[in-house]
Amino acid sequence: MTEDHHIFTDGSKIGNRVGAAFVHYAKKQEITKSQYKLADHNTVYMAEVLAIHKAIDYILGHELNDVKIVSDSRSALMTVESLSDNREFMTMGKKLK
Repeated sequence: MTEDHHIFTDGSKIGNRVGAAFVHYAKKQEITKSQYKLADHNTVYMAEVLAIHKAIDYILGHELNDVKIVSDSRSALMTVESLSDNREFMTMGKKLK
């Protein structure tokens, strides 16, 4: 049975403080959340990309399948897409769609 996995990512900058985060939901229940503080000189774009990167690390580390990553950062998603082969993200020998 396939679970309904969604991971929502976000990055933000308020004043000089920069952060990234993701939240994992399965079957509409929050499973976990992670937050990361970046150095003050980082940009929101860098935080958005880091959030997606950490979400992918989490997916691989927990061997999750059929996960949807949701981000509001078009530029970060375009960066991930530009790294992909045939619109699939390849990392460490595993495919994420």
